[in-house]
Amino acid sequence: MPTCSVHPLPYRANPAEYFAAIRHAPGSVLLDSGRPSAERGRYDVLSAWPLAQLAVLPDESGRDFLQRLRTQLTRLGHAVLPATVQLPFAGGLIGYLSYDFGRHLETLPSHAKDDLHLPDARFGVYDWALVSDHQAGTSQLVFHPHCAEAERQRLIALFSQAAPRPVDNFSLAGPMTPDLSADAYRQALAQIHAYIQAGDCYQVNFAQRFRAPCQGDAWAAYVALRAACPTPFSGFQSLPEGGAVLSLSPERFVRVSQGHVETR
Repeated sequence: MPTCSVHPLPYRANPAEYFAAIRHAPGSVLLDSGRPSAERGRYDVLSAWPLAQLAVLPDESGRDFLQRLRTQLTRLGHAVLPATVQLPFAGGLIGYLSYDFGRHLETLPSHAKDDLHLPDARFGVYDWALVSDHQAGTSQLVFHPHCAEAERQRLIALFSQAAPRPVDNFSLAGPMTPDLSADAYRQALAQIHAYIQAGDCYQVNFAQRFRAPCQGDAWAAYVALRAACPTPFSGFQSLPEGGAVLSLSPERFVRVSQGHVETR
């Protein structure tokens, strides 16, 4: 069985220091445990320059999209970590599935207007990652056997340099505004209460979107948000269109590992 290689780096509790070196790279992605302020998460995982980026097509079935992901993993090839190394990622897929991706799997009503034009799912295929283990106090580069030697040496040199100073700024060009008016929000709450009292449901996760014009670097916004509200299940994913997905969540939706399923 092909074996991944691991290169140790100086341990850094704050993943933003390492991620700053690749924040503008294509496909840059960070799975962030919120350290050093948050204490529950153990690992940070970051990567960039994916071998491929895949997005679900508007009319593509979820089954077909998942099969495309499996095909990419097959091309990457299976590999194992060295026996003495325990890491959560050694190459593979990193990305997002939106709630609306469920409509690619089941026939469900669609009432929301698609005004953002973001794919309902997007993944990159990565053959390397920088993983920090905050329990062991280590930061390591892990390379899938697919990763070429020249690329490994380039990444080792890149992350061996001092962390670049943040130079980009982010600011809002106007106030945050909700999609729903106050009256519409109250009416929706009243309808939810009616559903619950009628026994049609027992819980509703009622959310609404706020928006504002902005300018600057999305990574600068993420750094400011994680400093103000560190959470153990955070993430940053750059998008080919030039934007980014920023996530700061105190909750784990689902984790599947060795036959165990966890929500938290």
